Amino acid sequence: MTFVSNDPSLWPYIDAQSVLNYWIVAAGIVVVYDWVLTIGQEIELIWRQRWSPMTVLYLGIRYIGLPYSIVNQLCHWSC
Repeated sequence: MTFVSNDPSLWPYIDAQSVLNYWIVAAGIVVVYDWVLTIGQEIELIWRQRWSPMTVLYLGIRYIGLPYSIVNQLCHWSC
């Protein structure tokens, strides 16, 4: 159920939520921008080389964080 109120005491909370949402979007854009800039080097230096435990560790750290962040934000917004 949607709750609509024009109570001025809620305005700071609404402003804080708006700022938080802008920061979340900005951080996501920075992550995607970094990924686009480095994808060529990653393909050359990681994907085309012989696999080792360090390769698996690098890929795990690089690609587990993104789904974790998305699920965390979706849970935060819907819960």
